Amino acid sequence: MTNGRSAELIRTTAIALMSALIWGYNPMRAQEQVDGPTALIITYHARPGDRASLRRVMQGEGVAQLEKWKQDRIFATYSLLFTAYAADSAPDMFLILRFKHFADLSRWQKIEETYPGGLTEKAQAITAVDTSATADIIGEGSAAPTTKDSQFLVLEYDVTVDMPKYVSYVQGYVTPQFEGWMKAGVLASYSCYVNQNPAGAPWSSFILLEYEDLKSLAAREVVKNETRTELAATNATWKKWSDDKSTIRKEKAAIPALSLH
Repeated sequence: MTNGRSAELIRTTAIALMSALIWGYNPMRAQEQVDGPTALIITYHARPGDRASLRRVMQGEGVAQLEKWKQDRIFATYSLLFTAYAADSAPDMFLILRFKHFADLSRWQKIEETYPGGLTEKAQAITAVDTSATADIIGEGSAAPTTKDSQFLVLEYDVTVDMPKYVSYVQGYVTPQFEGWMKAGVLASYSCYVNQNPAGAPWSSFILLEYEDLKSLAAREVVKNETRTELAATNATWKKWSDDKSTIRKEKAAIPALSLH
């Protein structure tokens, strides 16, 4: 077996095991290893002068259409996020669709024929899709439901190591911190994704953090430092990853966003 095929086998096995923990799948069933949970992450830019119009359209008919597709089981769940602040350097909107199986994307591909990027005709006239990427779900947790006060933070990274090592890093370093932040009462949920086709992509790792409100978001650095101090003293695995983290990923963006539904 070539080195490339060996690396891909290791990656597939690692992702399957993580997916089994997250979604309750039996990792011993081969079919579910190759057809496991998948996300489709789409970014959009409003046409010049149409940012406010895009927000109104998506909050109305855009959400209504997504809810219909969800009821029709085109996808399992979705998150529709609008960036909190206008900026040419960041998308105006994110759509994260989650599918129980990779093969479930076939129904969405049919949707794309008449609704590119999931956009209604009115939305198509005022916005354009920037990027679309399929992703593996490698970690998630939730402590509270989304509310009108929820504040989201989109984090994008370049990963500089092979994927199995990055998955281990998420398990050993990233997840314990997020769990600590939820325990502290500031983080409502988190989800971690890796790009299935990272070559030339704008990101290879995508993390979505949901804070309970603006006050919780403001406390982010304080709680992060407190949690890290505690983990450094009590979790030897976390401490080892902490010493190595600069060689594992490079942060590209941190984008505040709000839910449209």
